[in-house]
Amino acid sequence: MGNLISNPAPPLPSVGPITVSAKGISNGSSDFLNDGADFGPDTMLGAISKDQYGPPYTQTAGIQEAMDWAFSHYILYTLPDHPFTYSAMPEIKLIEGQYNINADIYLPLNDAQSIIPGFSLVGEGYGIQYISTYIYLNGHNMYFGENGYTQFGGFKIQGINFQSRTTTDTSNQSNSLIFYGNYGQTPQYILRDISLWGINLDMSNVTNAAQLNMDNVFLIFGAQLFLGGFYQLSATQLTCKNGLYINGVNQIGAVNMAEGVIIQSGNPSLSFNVWEIDNNGNAAYGIQNATASGTTSTLNIDIGTLVINNTENFFSTVSGSGTLNIKMHVKHLIFLTAVNNFTVPSGINIQEFTIDEITNNTSSDISTANLPILLTVSGPTAGTVTLRFVEYASSHKKLIISFNGYENDTTTDQTINYPMPFDLAEALTGNNSGLALSTYNTAFITIAAPDDTSTHIGIMIIEGF
Repeated sequence: MGNLISNPAPPLPSVGPITVSAKGISNGSSDFLNDGADFGPDTMLGAISKDQYGPPYTQTAGIQEAMDWAFSHYILYTLPDHPFTYSAMPEIKLIEGQYNINADIYLPLNDAQSIIPGFSLVGEGYGIQYISTYIYLNGHNMYFGENGYTQFGGFKIQGINFQSRTTTDTSNQSNSLIFYGNYGQTPQYILRDISLWGINLDMSNVTNAAQLNMDNVFLIFGAQLFLGGFYQLSATQLTCKNGLYINGVNQIGAVNMAEGVIIQSGNPSLSFNVWEIDNNGNAAYGIQNATASGTTSTLNIDIGTLVINNTENFFSTVSGSGTLNIKMHVKHLIFLTAVNNFTVPSGINIQEFTIDEITNNTSSDISTANLPILLTVSGPTAGTVTLRFVEYASSHKKLIISFNGYENDTTTDQTINYPMPFDLAEALTGNNSGLALSTYNTAFITIAAPDDTSTHIGIMIIEGF
């Protein structure tokens, strides 16, 4: 499987483009048919050539007719050293403007061979903020592929703002880009510089795909992303405002991710450079377990910088008998404006959890975060004891016990449970606190009572497995 991922993907062939315009005589925005483009609002409904004009007029601003024509002109090509023949349609170029859609759009399919042809749907602009091509779905969907079909030609959707009706209208959540079928392991699958305003990106019915490249994909106003049977998702900048839904995904790489991961099945790995949890006034979660009832999934999480900007629970579960095992590593955890609650609920089992550095920029005490690896308790007379695992993995566990003004004037030893237990053996590998442990095992420590009025500042280190 690793070799398949590392093979260079072939470029989409240069067989176009054909042009589509949002302007025309029929909508009063131009003095020329389709403003001089191949297809557009003046195109006849169901046209199969570039020079057919209505009435009746297209219901999809000419996009469906352009796709039909492009399909009728797809080409076949074969890559050296690959046994497959690939089919690709001419690129469809959407000239800047606002395209109003009043019917569902379907990618044409090769019924004779059960093939989804390669396609490119490209607007004008780049980097989200400079995109000037808008598609208003008005309660309709765009369908790419079909169950039982295979795609070997790759696809590219780029430079388009998809919107429900207006940038503030989220009343109709049936608007979706929906992908079906089996996507081959070699071609490029690219979603680049697109935004979905109240539009779902639904790939939950994709039965297999090797690699999906997502660059500058922005989901907002109720938009959600549903992923199917991918075994690698590579995203150089995936910004998701209302939930990342994962079903059967084994590896995900992303640079920027916000708000919400739901695990349905599989054993995925999430890798983020920066992940900011910012709810903008709405409930938001870091990891939400939606594992199917009776199943067990293991989620591996690696985060460069985790920025917490709300007070909701980081972990959340749904009802059911499934279990989500979590192995989590954070290089730098930053509480920016609020201390999030990391209490681990039923249904989630922490197997590994390491945070290299913690920065608290709030006025709240970090102990209120209830981090699984962190615990602070008061000394019997004065001061505090803080226990923090700086490493918590199956191969090695390291617990730092910090004493700050600790005082125990009594004759009673103090017993403290670890934030999380050791699995097997452990050893006291360092101590400059001036205190002694009367007992320590895989579950707790017992600090011998000094029975005096002295205060103690220092650390103990316990390591093990």
